[in-house]
Amino acid sequence: MKLHEVEVGGRYAAKVSGIITTVRVLAIREVPPAWHNDKGNWRKRIDVVNERTGRRTTFASAAKLRHRIDAPEAAPVEPKPAA
Repeated sequence: MKLHEVEVGGRYAAKVSGIITTVRVLAIREVPPAWHNDKGNWRKRIDVVNERTGRRTTFASAAKLRHRIDAPEAAPVEPKPAA
């Protein structure tokens, strides 16, 4: 995926520790350059939470995300007949 396709709060499939799992994007932030970097380029980081384990992690690239996972549709609830 590309960074412009990623939305904060979205759920995506990603490979974490060798297992494809669902992650939720918490934030996209910019990180200042390292002190030894002559170019001074700021980098973007993606903060996510693994929904299977609840652990937070950071992705350096949107390439870790496979595809967006849509929220499951809620089953329609039928009203109970009045007794």
